[in-house]
This record gives sequence, structure tokens and C-alpha cells, in this order.
Amino acid sequence: MQWQNFSHILKEVLALSLSPVAITRKPKGAAAGASAQKIRICKAILDAASGSTCVVCKETNVCFGAAWHLGFHKLKDQRVRDMTRKFVVEGEKLFASYEALDNLLSQMEDVPDYSDSCFVLTPMEKAEQKPELVIFVCNPEQACRLLTLVMFPDGRMPKIKMGGPTCRLAIIYPLLTGEVNISFYDYTARKICNVPSDKLLVSIPYQRMPRLIADIDICSGGKAKVEYPHEFREFLRKRLTG
Repeated sequence: MQWQNFSHILKEVLALSLSPVAITRKPKGAAAGASAQKIRICKAILDAASGSTCVVCKETNVCFGAAWHLGFHKLKDQRVRDMTRKFVVEGEKLFASYEALDNLLSQMEDVPDYSDSCFVLTPMEKAEQKPELVIFVCNPEQACRLLTLVMFPDGRMPKIKMGGPTCRLAIIYPLLTGEVNISFYDYTARKICNVPSDKLLVSIPYQRMPRLIADIDICSGGKAKVEYPHEFREFLRKRLTG
């Protein structure tokens, strides 16, 4: 399968210690054979990168915030909404005020109703179905190379959104918009999941992957060597010696 080969290529070229994570959405009951243990989505990303297949749905998700951010539940009860906002501001201490939290939320897209769906996360080299999204758990240099490859065809900078919940920005945002995104994990998730200090997340919609792979040999973010044309070398030599 094409995407399985992509995984092997990228692991070798970028010297990835963890597998690219393939994410697909499926109706409940359509992920037979995969682990249905209760888990946090932020931990499932790490587990899938390390070789496991995880299924996150309304019944297996154990993170209250992710239940809303992944579209499993709607926060309709005002008392629950107020309690949640108080925890984020006064408990997690992630924002200076409720206004700051509301400002962040206003910048995020609405999440569709996924209460009857599940998210399947698996190492891309093991994925049986074409992924919708690929997440790389990588270091800053590997992230830089991925972004160089992403921008290589057209020079269009991704509309990066950072600073919000991991599940919302690493999964939902790129799925809904088709944008490449970067997440450092939100700080609570980093602590809960013991995320290695040098790791961050790069999310790339799968439709971008065939072109990214095709450009590996001709882009310096892949295998191509940086070259200095003769005229430019002469210009630099004269500038430095003159």
C-alpha cells in the first residue's frame, strides 16, 4: 500500500525514531481487531507512534476536554461549561482570565458531531486504510525539514495555529481545513503523558503526502544537497575579500 511505503521512506530520510501516525475516522464498530482500551487521545498519538493501534471514541476516551474537542459530546449544560472554564483558568492555570480563554476558543473552528464515530490511530506502515491525516512525533529539526518539503511546491506558508488543546489543533483543525499544523502539545498533556522534551507534533493532511514524497530527491528538506551557483559563489567571494 502506497502510504505504508511512504512511512518507511520518511523514517529513513528524516531519521525518525517514531513512526508517522496514520489517522482515519470510522463509524463505531468498524475498527474490529484494534485495541479498544480506555485512553487519552494525546497518549494514543504517542502509543501509535511507538507501534500500537488505538481506537478513540466516545466510550474509550477518558479525557473530559477531548470529549468536547473531538466532537463526542456537546457542552450544553451551563453549569458544566462554567465548571470546565473554572478548571482551565483557575485549576490548570493556562490563561490569565476567562476573557483570555474565551478569546482562544473564538479562534477555533466548530467541531462536527463525531459522537457515532471513532478515530483510529496506527503506525502508517501498518495502516490498512488510506489515512486522512498523518501526525509526526518529531524533534524541531525534523519538523523544519517536513515544513520545508510542505512549502517546496508553491511556497505557501501553512496557516499554523498553536497554543490550544492538542486534540483540537493536532487532529481536528487539520482535518477540517486541510492545513498543515504544528502542536507542541498543550502543557497539561505534556506533563500527563510524559512527552519527551524534544518532541513536538507536525500534522499533515494525507492528500499532501504523495507530492511531499515525490519532492524528497529535489528538495533540501529531503535528500537534495544545497549548491552555490558559480555566479553567487563569485559574488560572495568578492564581497568577503573586497
